[in-house]
Amino acid sequence: MNTEALASLNDIDPNYPVPQVWDFLSRPENHLFLDYVYRDPFGCHVFPGDIEAYPLASFFADMEREISEARQIHLWAYIPTCRYRCHFCQYPTVILNPKAASSQEVFRDLVDYNIKEATMWLEKVPSLAEAEIGEFNIFGGTPSLLPEPELRRLMAFYYAHFNFSAATLRFEGEPGTLNREYIGVLKELGFSKISFGTQSFNDQIIAACGRMHTADECEETIRSAREQGIDWVSVDLIYGMLGQTVDDVKYDMEKTLELELSHVVCTKLHMEEFMKTRTGVSGERESLWQKKGLINMNSMTFPGLGKQYQMRELVERYLHNGYQEHPTMYFHQKHQAPEKWKGMITDLDKQYPEVAIGLGGSSKCTRSEAINITGYKKYKEALDENRLPIEESRGISDEAREVNAFKMALSTLIPVSEAVFRDRFNGRSYLDNPLIAHTLNKLQHKGLLKVDTQQVTLTPPGVTLVEAIINTQFTFAES
Repeated sequence: MNTEALASLNDIDPNYPVPQVWDFLSRPENHLFLDYVYRDPFGCHVFPGDIEAYPLASFFADMEREISEARQIHLWAYIPTCRYRCHFCQYPTVILNPKAASSQEVFRDLVDYNIKEATMWLEKVPSLAEAEIGEFNIFGGTPSLLPEPELRRLMAFYYAHFNFSAATLRFEGEPGTLNREYIGVLKELGFSKISFGTQSFNDQIIAACGRMHTADECEETIRSAREQGIDWVSVDLIYGMLGQTVDDVKYDMEKTLELELSHVVCTKLHMEEFMKTRTGVSGERESLWQKKGLINMNSMTFPGLGKQYQMRELVERYLHNGYQEHPTMYFHQKHQAPEKWKGMITDLDKQYPEVAIGLGGSSKCTRSEAINITGYKKYKEALDENRLPIEESRGISDEAREVNAFKMALSTLIPVSEAVFRDRFNGRSYLDNPLIAHTLNKLQHKGLLKVDTQQVTLTPPGVTLVEAIINTQFTFAES
């Protein structure tokens, strides 16, 4: 086994119980799981296509077909501007001073390019104009940096060219800029949901990860939203950050309950191993934590895997009574609806298409996917040449469609229904797929899930390790 990974797993806070996955991950026969969670920094999961060099014309034909058949779709726009770069950032961003005169031109360009890209999508996929938008998201970056006139111009375009008759609108910001006045503009424009990252309610941890806001500002943003009639507020928290202890996460959970957050995202971050061999910002440059002197600033260290899983169990314990996790990492109050956009693209009875407009966007349906360019200069060049800024497109074979659908369904943490799967795939059982059947046999033997005639259900260790399951186990290679 990887001795460094095992040492990280053994980094445990003696004041808290040994995490339930410790025994599983420490066994030699489960080394693939341990290796994965040690290397993977963000606890994410992907569902890639298996047909490379897939023609763009075929991708657009697939999107046209599935969008015309879908009950709803997810549409999102990515605004890449940020006023600083977080030390853990993995996203394509454009760093600027929002108050500088030169930045106003960047904001105008971003909206112009976003509108141009969306217009080209409407030309390539005609059904997109009539498709019922289930949820529209403006993601970032930091979209709340957009000046009000540019935000209004962007929204005027989307309202005029897409079917928002049944849509909910969600906006992502940052506490330092998502102030009372801006929230008022969002409310006027029809946004009923806001989200932002606080990462922690400990100011020392917030500063250590490079954020330029305080915990008090986060609470003020929540209050401002509620006072203006936006009760649906999602806050992102991270566990595994530099200098963070299990006690810190306990405090974050206490604040979550105190603030009665309607929705909270709790993401695992394991940066220490990642920073030894890989770059931290979209694969292009070192993260600020990687630069000399920052990893151990103020004598702070990263918690090991053992502590991180203790943190995860604290999250589960504090949120168990009042919240439900759906999908993995996304918690909602039980009397509230879960994240609509996440359910639309992962729930087995939906898995509708999504269209992403902007730098680094990822658009997909069940038959194919396309990833946008992540470099801003190349992104602009493509649009200036009247080309959609797509970096790569992949197709998804019939067998992989079934596997991806099953993996997405697992990620929701809801039992995977045999009946719903058969309805999706013309009467085929998931056990008719050789790879799914083989994997279920392995995972049931390992105690990570249970299979009966009606459904597949993750066990508690399976819930905790679902990303590793999705990303390492659907292969005929034995682990």
